[in-house]
Amino acid sequence: MEDAHIVRHFSDAVLAVVCDGMGGHDYGALAAHTACNAFTDFFEKGKTFPDVPSRLKAALFHANDAVGKKMAGLGAYGGCTLLAAYVTGGVMWWVSVGDSPLVVWRAGRLLRLNEDHSMRQVYEKMLVRNFGETGPLLTQAHALRSAVTGENIPLIDAPATPYLLLPGDRVLLASDGVDEVLFCRPQREDIRQALMRRGNQLAAELVEVCRMLNAPEADNVTVVSVDPGSRD
Repeated sequence: MEDAHIVRHFSDAVLAVVCDGMGGHDYGALAAHTACNAFTDFFEKGKTFPDVPSRLKAALFHANDAVGKKMAGLGAYGGCTLLAAYVTGGVMWWVSVGDSPLVVWRAGRLLRLNEDHSMRQVYEKMLVRNFGETGPLLTQAHALRSAVTGENIPLIDAPATPYLLLPGDRVLLASDGVDEVLFCRPQREDIRQALMRRGNQLAAELVEVCRMLNAPEADNVTVVSVDPGSRD
């Protein structure tokens, strides 16, 4: 599996990280696991940073360097997306590179919070303006404009201010395979509506639905669920 994830519990906070590999199965999986471990280890030790956003971004750059060194040592190319969320005291900070979605389940609705660094939004804007064909949107939408590869990271989503979480919210970090269910298939509205009623079972149900779809884009799916009101 090309995905990797880690959840760390602190006395008053939770850190969750999801990475989705790219560059072929073996090297993609290696990049994802390398980035996930490097990010988490650095974040846990980086307590001297003045604020959470700078700590998250420093951990990202450390993970990027770790992936670059690992691939250089193998004479190979590989990379991954990276999504990390830090939840504490009713608020959440995040850093993300790539197209792995950060979603909040709130009162039966799903809200995507982070930016999508794939080509999907670019092609969608082209289609809205009647410029271009539908082919690229369908076949190249998952191409990434930014990734963790050891090289410069062109796009990073890391808000300077925290996102306020409400009682009953549930935070989901996922790999992009869930897009097939949540964002890319209007004909799956019945599935979306059923999922949005699930609440604390949403993560497991979402993975199962993706498996049932058996779509190429949903071949590897990871969903990490964080309940801000508990330690799960």
